[in-house]
Amino acid sequence: MLKAILALIVIMVIFPTFITAQEKEYNVETESVSEYVDKILNGPITKEGLSKMPYKIWFNTNYKTYLVDTETLKDIRKKNLKGLRILAFMGTWCHDSNREIPRLIRVCEELGIADRLELYGVDVNKKSRLEKEKNWDIRKTPTIIFLRNGEEIGRILEEPEVSFEHSMELIINQNAN
Repeated sequence: MLKAILALIVIMVIFPTFITAQEKEYNVETESVSEYVDKILNGPITKEGLSKMPYKIWFNTNYKTYLVDTETLKDIRKKNLKGLRILAFMGTWCHDSNREIPRLIRVCEELGIADRLELYGVDVNKKSRLEKEKNWDIRKTPTIIFLRNGEEIGRILEEPEVSFEHSMELIINQNAN
């Protein structure tokens, strides 16, 4: 009985601390060097982080108003999406990121692969506090990198030429297994 009580106490004290520490890693605001915004999200970002003020002003508008090309998504669903992962480096200060990242999230949700999308906030110098961008040659925001089994198979810089659906289909088709 004593062991059970001690175990319960350990769980009650250590587990919340562990969870809190993990939560602090996402949606961290840092000071901005841009004259247009005071704070930016820097490092790993979630959709929930983008759905809070002041980001939700542009996020909600661009997320809700994007018309998903469901016909192209049907074709993409027929492809082998196994091992596909998407890294998106964005700036919450960047108008291209403000427009395109909500659209990308929407497309990934429609495809059922939102759990394979990793968002990272960078500053105006394309750097983040955790340096995730270090080995990816990030020069523009957003930079969206498509990976299959950890290897880069394509990227979209700033905005897709036609749409995310079209660009994703081209990337996946060119790199079909």
